[in-house]
Amino acid sequence: MGSSRNLTLYVDLLSQPCRAVTIFCRVNEIEADVQIVSVLKKETREPPFLAINPLGQVPAIDDGGFTLSESHTIMRYLAATRKVADHWYPEDLEKRACVDRVLDWHFGNLRRDAAQFLEHRELAPLLGRTKNPTLAAEAEDSLKQSLKTMETVWLKDSPFLAGGSQPSIADISSACELQQLKLLDKEESGGLLAPYEKVKAWMVAVEEFTAPYFVDTHGVLEKLAKILEDRRKSEAEAEVETAPKL
Repeated sequence: MGSSRNLTLYVDLLSQPCRAVTIFCRVNEIEADVQIVSVLKKETREPPFLAINPLGQVPAIDDGGFTLSESHTIMRYLAATRKVADHWYPEDLEKRACVDRVLDWHFGNLRRDAAQFLEHRELAPLLGRTKNPTLAAEAEDSLKQSLKTMETVWLKDSPFLAGGSQPSIADISSACELQQLKLLDKEESGGLLAPYEKVKAWMVAVEEFTAPYFVDTHGVLEKLAKILEDRRKSEAEAEVETAPKL
């Protein structure tokens, strides 16, 4: 099914769900007027955007006057209204249910765990909040459990999360979530994923299938990772300078 309506996509590419929707549109050649709405600048709380999404969250779309939010719902809707390959969100109801199952799991597990872990390990100061080491440690334990579930359940017998031989929208959402781990120190990020060979292979497969858009869309994340790396080095140097001299 195609659509002749004009689509506007409202995103902040620092957001994992926004990157997922953006990659999905680019891979499937879905034409959209992309509007950047900065969360850090609180543009999502300004009246023009609240008219699009009263909840004040990105991503959101305006499809010829029909507005919609929530990344999973947006991708389901676009899969139904645009010409996209069936594997992204299958017509077969059993296969579609398998995709929905992973999407529901993702939101209540992987997304929650990764977001809380990164906030309290790295991102809290950028958000005007205070790091909480206890919450970071708890979220890290939960994140490892989510990674174990991916390794031993969703990827046990399939290269992709919903059981198909090609990726679905569930793979894009989850891959964008795990790509956020690049904001950590490289050694720590690599250590988290080290035990999960199937997860690492799956990440490579999703990136290759969506090339070059996965890497391109995550360019903003690479810039933020460099900022955080420089900050860690500065903090380490400051600790050395202020350490008691023996």
